[in-house]
Amino acid sequence: MHLILDVLQDGISYQQALSIQADWYEDADMPMAAAALRAQGRIATMWFYALMLTPQGKVLAWSHYEHYQCDAPRGLRAVAIAGGGFHYLAITPEGRVVAWGDDDDRQCQVPKGLRAIAVAAGQAHSLALTPQGKVAGWGYNRANQCDTPRRLRAVTIAAGYNHSLALTRQGKVVAWGDNDFKQCAVPDGLRAVAVAGGCYHSLAITPQGEVVAWGNDDYRQCQVPDGLRAVAVAAGWRHSMALTPEGEVVTWGDDTDNQLDLPVGLRAIAIAAGDCHSITLTPEGNVMVWGTHGYQITPISA
Repeated sequence: MHLILDVLQDGISYQQALSIQADWYEDADMPMAAAALRAQGRIATMWFYALMLTPQGKVLAWSHYEHYQCDAPRGLRAVAIAGGGFHYLAITPEGRVVAWGDDDDRQCQVPKGLRAIAVAAGQAHSLALTPQGKVAGWGYNRANQCDTPRRLRAVTIAAGYNHSLALTRQGKVVAWGDNDFKQCAVPDGLRAVAVAGGCYHSLAITPQGEVVAWGNDDYRQCQVPDGLRAVAVAAGWRHSMALTPEGEVVTWGDDTDNQLDLPVGLRAIAIAAGDCHSITLTPEGNVMVWGTHGYQITPISA
């Protein structure tokens, strides 16, 4: 199903591999799958907010809390975004990392001179992937979630609440940080083309499109639906999401706040999971948000 790992052996970047995979999907008459790979990273969320990266590089930010500030720095243009607990990250076209929001744990103190091709954010820590494949971490580090394993070279990264994830060129998943619920206990022999970090659980997609989950399963957030094939995954506090090649959104886990209750007729090209809410980007460029009380907002168009 996925050619990404084969393509990565040629030494190209992960984003280039996604683009090649997207071209393959288009040739195979799977336009929604192609659009999903090209839209990766366009939306982000965690607690009380949502972020969206427009095709023009503008970062839109909003919250259902009237006094909660998450607006991006004025004039910011970005090529990638990530959202943490109460802080946010973006990469400019020049590769500079910009951080704003809560800085109580220095999670917005970007290392001097850092240039990045990908970013990820946990509750109070930040990660960046350099062009050389090194992973930089800063911010809250009580669980050693900022202490990248020695000699690690990665092609993409993800962050959970207090743990970190990376994917190597060979498809190996590496995890470090808080492991109280075995969220860093990667299944033996797993090879993946994508990873995601939730509060206390982790998700991955295999080269065959299968979804694998591990970590806390108190709300069945690791009980992947039978037969599911996905091109993208997202992990929230106690629920999980997947996006199929046909653009169908699949959810499982905690539904206390209706975060699993999909809008009727929904088709999407990107997904993101927050604490008790879910977000999708539709092919028309609308952001749909549902779940936590107060999050039933009017769709926002790019």
